[in-house]
Amino acid sequence: MSDTLHIVGLPHTMTNGEYATCAYTEKIRKFCDMMTGRDRKVILYAGEHNTAGVDDHVVCVTAAQREEWFGPHDLGSLDRGGFDWNPGSPWWSHMNGRAIGEIMQRAKPTDLLLLSAGQAQQVVADALGSMIVAEFGVGYEGIIIKRHGPSPAFAAFESHTHRHLVYGLNRWQNSVRQYDTVIPNYFNPAELPQGDGGDYLLFVGRLIQLKGVSTAAQVADALGMRLVVAGPGATRWGDGYVRFPEGEARAPGLEYVGAVDARERSVLMGGAAVTLAPTVYAEPFGGVAIEAMMCGTPVVTTDFGAFVETVVEGVSGYRFQTLQEAVEATDLALGLDRQTVRDYAVDHYSLDAVRPMYQRWFDNLDGLWGEGWTALRERETVA
Repeated sequence: MSDTLHIVGLPHTMTNGEYATCAYTEKIRKFCDMMTGRDRKVILYAGEHNTAGVDDHVVCVTAAQREEWFGPHDLGSLDRGGFDWNPGSPWWSHMNGRAIGEIMQRAKPTDLLLLSAGQAQQVVADALGSMIVAEFGVGYEGIIIKRHGPSPAFAAFESHTHRHLVYGLNRWQNSVRQYDTVIPNYFNPAELPQGDGGDYLLFVGRLIQLKGVSTAAQVADALGMRLVVAGPGATRWGDGYVRFPEGEARAPGLEYVGAVDARERSVLMGGAAVTLAPTVYAEPFGGVAIEAMMCGTPVVTTDFGAFVETVVEGVSGYRFQTLQEAVEATDLALGLDRQTVRDYAVDHYSLDAVRPMYQRWFDNLDGLWGEGWTALRERETVA
């Protein structure tokens, strides 16, 4: 069995809860909290400031270096069109190089190497070729394919939808990777307390056309409800109007509050009547929907991508295919029981609910050092 999980972080943020706009940073932070104190040691190789629960924190990027590259906050990179995931950039070259060196000093071949930035961390996977790569929380298309070393790489996708999309893009329909799996994103209910709801609709996310903020504004306008919009990438442009790089959104009661941290986000979600997530692409997971549900707030989403797996109609929210359906679904969602919504989210996506899924995956990967896929365990007798 692997004794240690070696988790490599990202160069543009710190795992201290202050970078809620980066879903992957938050995923790493919560993963450490979820897995530390169990049967495997957790070592995090990341930025200088860390509040995640770990057994050992190895600094690979100082706060001064991060600020030199990206400014006071990572939002500066978003203003330039998004964070640069090019592995040849100075920040990735530094981060990956430091992580490789530090892991080489600590790891055994049977330990697991956990990566979550896809091909931006390909060089780490190749340099540590004797270790099995467990790529967790995959919500992107450019997954790691090991090119060097005896041990392979496998992925835990955030949804079945996204796994099938990636397989299709790679034309793997007839060559399923047996040790890949699907494990949903995970959240700490203590960070997302249930709220009493209120009289406004909520949109939280990056202000890009694909996230559907304009649709959210149209729904609010049709229902005569106030819409609160939170997220990076836009500017206020008078009452009821927000402009973002790819377009604009307007509604009589629209209020843009800018980017918010994790605490502000939970307050907004708990106070919303309904959260709208009208994404117009195949969402790999859509964590905003689960965060809102944990606050007891039902969600209304489009009817494709991971939402078909996470949003149970009439229980945690509704899905729609047309603008008329979106308006009707939002009206219906106003009547859902908030305790039921929260219970559903906690039962399926809390740290306690998801942890056993990862433990089972790691146990299966450990088997690759033995009989692997062909190993048959003794069956329990069923009375």
